[in-house]
Amino acid sequence: MILQFYLKGLLISALFVLFIGGLYAFTYLVRNTKKPWSERRNHIFDLILVAILTVPILSFAVLGVLVIMRIRGL
Repeated sequence: MILQFYLKGLLISALFVLFIGGLYAFTYLVRNTKKPWSERRNHIFDLILVAILTVPILSFAVLGVLVIMRIRGL
């Protein structure tokens, strides 16, 4: 049961981070067209690394919320 909640939390957090990261990367690339490509690429790589580190942490937070909702019957 906990594994099922963890996988749901992992999916929810991955989709959330992908959406927010993609939105941020798109706005960054659109606004900073005059910067060199290598600097923009490095910024995008930093964004990807932060997203990779954020997804598992956020999934445990979502896991906690899902467990509490299950206990309360929501």
